[in-house]
Amino acid sequence: MSKAGTGSGTVTSNPAGVDCGTDCTEANVSGTSVTLTATPVAGSTFAGWSGSCTGTGSCVVSMTVARSVTATFDTTGRSGPFTLTVVTAGTGTVRSTPAGINCPGDCNESYASGTSVTLTARAPVGRPSPAGPAPAPETARVWC
Repeated sequence: MSKAGTGSGTVTSNPAGVDCGTDCTEANVSGTSVTLTATPVAGSTFAGWSGSCTGTGSCVVSMTVARSVTATFDTTGRSGPFTLTVVTAGTGTVRSTPAGINCPGDCNESYASGTSVTLTARAPVGRPSPAGPAPAPETARVWC
């Protein structure tokens, strides 16, 4: 078992034994069916198997002879950090959770790849809506 490509990830086996990250070789009893599973880390994708397996699903090999399998991981090109920019029209505020955006004023923030950001927009205090009382805050969730 080996890994290739520009990305990163781990390969595990069933039955247990391979945990490639650290242990990429395992002796198995002849005739044992071994299933290998590739898991990319954030910012990487699993591109596929080569050698004794092909494709992008789980790799199943029958250990009737020595086998050689390579898992290829590629970078997604999106490893962050990413800048989230809020553009407002009219008056009111937009704030983020986690903190970073407090617009108007601070309408840009960088977040790590995979961060879930909740934006909360509020109408100005004391400014009723033409349709009635001031509306409740609006929220939106984005992932960076």
